[in-house]
Amino acid sequence: MDLTKLMNKNNQRAEPVQEQPKLSKEEYAAMKKAEREELWARLDTLTTDVFKDAKSLCSFLDFAAQCSPERIENLLLFHADAPDVTWLKTFDEWKEAGRSVRSGAVGYTALIGQDYEREDGTMASGYYVGKKFDVSQTRGRQPDQAPVYAADELVTAFFESSPVRIIVSEELPEGVQAQYVAKNRAIFVRNNMSAETTFLAIAREQAAASFDIHDGQYSRNAYTPQSYCATYVAAKKYGLNVSSFSFERVCQLCSGLEPQVQRRFLSDAKQAAYTVERIVRRGLREMELSVTPEAAYSVEQAGGTPEQRKEKTGKSKKQVQPERE
Repeated sequence: MDLTKLMNKNNQRAEPVQEQPKLSKEEYAAMKKAEREELWARLDTLTTDVFKDAKSLCSFLDFAAQCSPERIENLLLFHADAPDVTWLKTFDEWKEAGRSVRSGAVGYTALIGQDYEREDGTMASGYYVGKKFDVSQTRGRQPDQAPVYAADELVTAFFESSPVRIIVSEELPEGVQAQYVAKNRAIFVRNNMSAETTFLAIAREQAAASFDIHDGQYSRNAYTPQSYCATYVAAKKYGLNVSSFSFERVCQLCSGLEPQVQRRFLSDAKQAAYTVERIVRRGLREMELSVTPEAAYSVEQAGGTPEQRKEKTGKSKKQVQPERE
């Protein structure tokens, strides 16, 4: 049977394939420009919405606390498009991290940084509009659960790794829990407060100190609202009680500003929060790595670690204790 005739008839009935029009370099550039302008217009709307009321600002700060570090524009986009995400990377970044994006996963619009070469041969940094994927959309070993720390451990972490001195003082004015003093490059903190109150007080002043570039022009009051928001994000990150926070005043201060200025405010608060978290993480790491001679002796007195004690079954507690000199 000759199938050629049937094939020809089938081809005659088929609709002609429409070729995709090829864009010139100028047309492609114009299309990308329009895409960026549309995205920035949306970002302006999302930024304004954050400061609509205290509940909206609190919701955004909650999201910033749960999400991995991102530029403020991406946090705004992800908060609107996927409020449950926690950790996002591009397809290639997940591949480099040893995870694969699940088939059929739909990424989330994001501004993605890139380096490029100018016409004169020099390198510059820019961005393109692309997609990022949440860790829940990937395959691979499940990420470890973040450990939970008590408030007193978090306070100790500040003392372990603070970039500025922390000085316990009984001379602070009434009602002042802690205060960063630029000329001393030190945080003065009141003694005998609860661990949670102490953490919040020091975190706020660490955030305030992060805005000091040591040029003699530092004004703590200029960054009080940003430091307040940063403290909330850090406290939320570590699961502390944040019921005392109220954002009505912050919204009043920012509601009449241009979206670009509002975004700068959010970016400053976010950056200060990240600084506080880095200080705490570094301090916790130093605490975990440090083993004092006293601690080592206590372990030996107890008969070693739990694993070592299991290997010594049958021996009395007295036998495994070190002899006194």
